Amino acid sequence: MDKQTVTLIRAAQNGNQNAFHQLVSQYDSRIMGLALQILKNKEDAEDIYQEVFLKAWRSLDSFEFKSDFYTWLYRITTNTCYSYRTGKQRHHMENISLEEGYHDAYEDERLGDRDDRQAGIIAAVDELPQKQKTVFILRYYQGHKIQDIANLLGCTTGTVKRYLHRATHKLRRELAGYA
Repeated sequence: MDKQTVTLIRAAQNGNQNAFHQLVSQYDSRIMGLALQILKNKEDAEDIYQEVFLKAWRSLDSFEFKSDFYTWLYRITTNTCYSYRTGKQRHHMENISLEEGYHDAYEDERLGDRDDRQAGIIAAVDELPQKQKTVFILRYYQGHKIQDIANLLGCTTGTVKRYLHRATHKLRRELAGYA
């Protein structure tokens, strides 16, 4: 972490809102991109983006400079996204039982312009368990190195490799029909 970022964090921890706004401007596109990649919906990602920086502001005192600031924001973002998705899925399932002939417009929008192969890949990745999906997206969609992923997630490189191995094994099995 560079000196300027450390100075901004310390100033923001002391209540300087301008310093915090400068931090937000440094990381906003990366956080928005991450939320969009996880949620696959621009409106949801925009909501989460605001929530992430609100949570960051409220808990800034807990940042202890033991990790990179982006790593800390990344964890807040992924946790917020997955909590949001879990809540939304619960609500979604309640609606399915209430509506006869349920039709998911989001699925149509997301898959409408893609061919069957792309849709199958996206669906298969979406079905991965949360940690495997996160590691897979970080590695293959965002291009992070294994060590960087381990740092972001606060785990070992062995754990990251294990999640990647399991994810790719499941995806190969799930997508065998597309080969």
